[in-house]
Amino acid sequence: MKLARYEVPADKCTQHCDPKLFDFECTRDLAPLREFIGQERAIRGIRFGLSMKNRGYNIYVAGLSGTGKTSMVKTYINKLIEKRQLENPVYPDDWCYLHNFADSDRPQILSLPQGKGKVFRDQISNFLQQLKDELAKAFSSEEYKAHRKSIVGEGQAGQQKLFAEIGEEARRQGFVLQVTPVGPALIPVMGGKPMTEDEYMNLGESARKDLEAKRNVLLKKLQTTFEQAHELERQTTEKLQNTDKAVADYTVSRLFEHLIKEYQKSEAIIKYLNDLKTFTLNNLDLFKTREEQPPQAAMFGLPAVIARGVDPFLPFQVNVFVDNSGTKGPPVIIESNPIFSNMFGKIERRFLFGAYLSDHTMLKPGALHLASGGYLLLSAQDVLINPAVWPTLKRCIKNLELRIEDPFEQFGLLAPQGIRAEPMPIKVKIVLIGDAELYQLLAMYDEDFWEIFKVKADFNFEVEKTEKNVL
Repeated sequence: MKLARYEVPADKCTQHCDPKLFDFECTRDLAPLREFIGQERAIRGIRFGLSMKNRGYNIYVAGLSGTGKTSMVKTYINKLIEKRQLENPVYPDDWCYLHNFADSDRPQILSLPQGKGKVFRDQISNFLQQLKDELAKAFSSEEYKAHRKSIVGEGQAGQQKLFAEIGEEARRQGFVLQVTPVGPALIPVMGGKPMTEDEYMNLGESARKDLEAKRNVLLKKLQTTFEQAHELERQTTEKLQNTDKAVADYTVSRLFEHLIKEYQKSEAIIKYLNDLKTFTLNNLDLFKTREEQPPQAAMFGLPAVIARGVDPFLPFQVNVFVDNSGTKGPPVIIESNPIFSNMFGKIERRFLFGAYLSDHTMLKPGALHLASGGYLLLSAQDVLINPAVWPTLKRCIKNLELRIEDPFEQFGLLAPQGIRAEPMPIKVKIVLIGDAELYQLLAMYDEDFWEIFKVKADFNFEVEKTEKNVL
């Protein structure tokens, strides 16, 4: 075999560049490079995918690593956003989670104009403080205390009258009514004094039967008296509650009126405010000042709120889930570590007395939430190797909504204290970045891939040697 025929001349092993092409003294004289070299086909694919607003036109960017795929896509997305913002500005919404008064384990999602999420949260927080101050003043007024005292006195007087009547009836029948640790007792009287057990046993058979017959009649009347006393107590409690509501209704309605007027165009907020008003009027005891904590309110030396593990004013807390107040145009999110919780959000919990507790304030967003209304750039390989991420991502793209779920449930495990928040509507352009071989595998073995990634942008690993590309 003659190897000479395969020899390559030395002048063919070197790359020559004509110095005459460089008509400058120093590179600092050149304008910065603002375009990518030799990737016209990939640029056309990216431009096409970004311009399509229909469903399924997400982009798969294919090419060897190191060809600048991620930086190019981000650059073109930012250019597109700048151009569109000049023509038709887009302001992504803020998203908040609110307490669900019908089912606290099903928090409600609320969208607000950009920057209004924090404003609404602060308004409700300040509003709660106003409620506390105003209702404390109303319930500490002398007029309120006097009216409440008269209602309680009227109820007590009615009960005393009932027991006085049954006591007088018992004395006429030869009995005395005494209150014992086990309840009221009717004791026969002899010589103006209650009988002892020996005196009672020394009575004749007929006398004892006569006393027992009278006692049974009195016991029935006593039972009726206790029922009437309980009814009086119920009526007194109802009157006190109605008094509290009457005193609070004016104050509460006046404070709520301002917020209801401000958000009158939002049905969801109006419903929330009305439910919050009802909650306030039904739980006025929370707003009353107490000189000291009730004995049953403490546990292990902790305040009642901490001991119960639930903030009684939780319905007043607004969770600003996605805050776009500092976002200019549609958001562009690059998730470099697309594990399940980073992608789809998570439910935080706190441990208290052997149990895990959670509520709507512990819902945290993922990259897909933050990218809603904009663009999300992901590594195809990282998405596929992380458990449950790829099927969940496809489901979100197809359903156009994202529900926060526990990764435990994805593997058939039980999650502590299940909380199922209302799903957030999403509209995101997904840009999946990987190599051509992975694209072929997905196209062959995943029946959904063609439907949700209709655009492919190919990056070349070779660049044609032209004067334009060299310079």
